[in-house]
Amino acid sequence: MTEKFQFLLQNQLLFGAGRSREVARFIQDRAFSRVLLVVDEGVERSSSYYREILEQLRSVADLNVEVLRGSEEPDYDYLDQIAAKARSLPRPDLIIGVGGGSCLDTTKAVAVLLTNPGRGIEYRGFDKVRVPGVPTLLIPTTAGTGSEVTINAVFTDKAEKRKLGINGRHLNATWALLDAEWTLSCPTAAAISAAMDAMVHTLESFMCRQHNALTRTLSREAFRLLYGNLPCLLDDPLNVDRRQSLLLGAYLAGAALFNSGSGIAAAFSYPLGVHYRIPHGICGAVFISSVVEYNVERGYTDFAELIDLIEPGSARTAEEKARVFSDRLRTLCERMQVPRTLERWGVGLKDAEKVEQLLLPLQAAFDQNPIAFSAQRDAPVLLRRHLGEN
Repeated sequence: MTEKFQFLLQNQLLFGAGRSREVARFIQDRAFSRVLLVVDEGVERSSSYYREILEQLRSVADLNVEVLRGSEEPDYDYLDQIAAKARSLPRPDLIIGVGGGSCLDTTKAVAVLLTNPGRGIEYRGFDKVRVPGVPTLLIPTTAGTGSEVTINAVFTDKAEKRKLGINGRHLNATWALLDAEWTLSCPTAAAISAAMDAMVHTLESFMCRQHNALTRTLSREAFRLLYGNLPCLLDDPLNVDRRQSLLLGAYLAGAALFNSGSGIAAAFSYPLGVHYRIPHGICGAVFISSVVEYNVERGYTDFAELIDLIEPGSARTAEEKARVFSDRLRTLCERMQVPRTLERWGVGLKDAEKVEQLLLPLQAAFDQNPIAFSAQRDAPVLLRRHLGEN
């Protein structure tokens, strides 16, 4: 093998349904004395599992536990507010984040803002954080974003109306705990949005120009786990084993993504999320089938590797397998109730010119696609396939 690449993975994985019940022992074994818990507001309201784990933490002798609440789709102003609250408390020696991707991103950012001065937006970009943050334990309550494994924390810049994250070294979780018990109380729509986000991650990392042998290995296994278990969210939502497989698939997809790159569907979702408040995961899912079709129609055949994972033994050519894969992905999106258009968010043909302008600065992301894709020529065509009629 002559390929040259680098790969980064900076956290320890704790895996298994019900493992959160071991968190109190985990803390005692490491002699932590002050814990800051950042919890998603929805989880705090609806999860009996959260109340059980919090009670266990508060029963640990000589352990001080403080709770802060995270919100969906945070911006930098919100990050500064929650960081100020954290700074007003005695500095914790562990921060536990429990929630969806936005809450976990907030947890990672607060951890570094406790050890680095200033406002969150001052660290926007790559590797601007100089001092490692407070150790973190991230517990996702959805199988999707991969925040528990990536080195990214995404926030909206309200002034510039775009999402730009705090990224790079020191933005990793120290520990990630994947426990499907947390996901059982997640509303179905949110669970589907998150899991389809993971599917976008694995497909874009698979076909990204910067993929390598190791990211491809992770992408393939992530796809196998996600494709086989996504339907349980509708058909068998209390199946803990299948939800545990979804969590692992999302984790592997996240690890592959930040070590390779993303692509067209994710790029589309950022400005649409900021300007029209479309959930990031489902927005990317709206476009991913069309991106795959675009590539297959122009001769991209690597998807043959993925169809072999779910329909092994076929004697079809690589070109035929790629077309079958495209069909299977479209069918999966339909089964998971991914809308064909953005009409439910009020985005229609009337918005086409505005959105097309928002897509023009994204050519660098489009260049990750294995087939040439122009922000000026190709993006408007793909976009208009998914706009409402009005």
